Amino acid sequence: MKRRMLCWGILMAFTVLAGAGTAWAAKETITIMCWEGYADKAFIDEFQKMVKKKYKIDVEVKPSYATGQEDFYNAARNGTADLISPPADMAKAARFDFFRKGAVVLAPLTMKNIPNAKHMLPFFKADTSLISGGKRYGLPYNCGPYGLAYNADIVKETPSSWNIFWDPRYAGTYTINNNFHKVNIWITALALGYTYEDLFDIDRLDRQKIQPKLNELVKGAKSLWDGEANADEFPQLSLATTWGFAVVKANQKGGNWKLAAPKEGGSAWIDYWCITRAAKGMKKRLCEEWINLHLSPAFQAQVVKQQGVSPVVDNVGNLVTPEERTLFNVGNNDYFKTVAIWRVMSEKTEKAFAEMWEEAKKHRK
Repeated sequence: MKRRMLCWGILMAFTVLAGAGTAWAAKETITIMCWEGYADKAFIDEFQKMVKKKYKIDVEVKPSYATGQEDFYNAARNGTADLISPPADMAKAARFDFFRKGAVVLAPLTMKNIPNAKHMLPFFKADTSLISGGKRYGLPYNCGPYGLAYNADIVKETPSSWNIFWDPRYAGTYTINNNFHKVNIWITALALGYTYEDLFDIDRLDRQKIQPKLNELVKGAKSLWDGEANADEFPQLSLATTWGFAVVKANQKGGNWKLAAPKEGGSAWIDYWCITRAAKGMKKRLCEEWINLHLSPAFQAQVVKQQGVSPVVDNVGNLVTPEERTLFNVGNNDYFKTVAIWRVMSEKTEKAFAEMWEEAKKHRK
């Protein structure tokens, strides 16, 4: 009997030690498909420290950077990423449809694991882009404009209209986006006097009126950028369209770039963090921790300082300067009601816009 008890005790001791060893050596890997700047080394380091302290897990984070919306959908559909950061409007777009019956590519969030979500501004809480069947499949991370940026060393007066891009003085000295071509059709329409309600429906736009002006816009551009404007090119430019990121980078390199607020208004995107169906068990829980950390005051302040766009929460406090608070509408819920947030468009409109953009590019030298 004593021998049996001794053997049992030895077995339990080995079991405990083995368990402790497993916990200590536990590892996990998270793959991310996101826009550049959303998973920088500093972000990853903080996340790894938090996970190690809370879960005793060594987590490796492997980011890849998207250049277009297709990258997010393909990563989710093929299971090659656990986390993605798509713009809100693409989730229910006909050519993607994250929630297609029998083929949902995302995992529903367990909201109790993301307590920082309670600090989201009402505007973002009300957005239903990533809600389907009563379940939430993503949370807003940041919001920014397709902005009009200007080199204050060259353009002495703050531009008041999108029409500055058609001023002959600036021909060949500006850059505009290429792979989100719809934004250029929108600013062309706004410059012609169309309203927000017109922008997202080709049946409300006079294609024959917009096309020549769009052709001129593209012809006069020094360059067309994919993903993010090239900040290294900014010293050679007078004007640029930007999500905001390139302005921050250009100024970090000694530039004097500012953002204007055209009288015609503008469009704005909301980027989300979403977990794909590839993430299960502890991997999914860690993905929720990633989202929660990115909604924390410190990380939301970095949305302003490093990305040059607006945070989605109300508790950033004094982590940003008064100037940053004003410029990037920090905590200003009413501001987001004044811009044209990107909307899901019909296949007819998407097709027309694509044709218009291809026609415009034919006019480049």
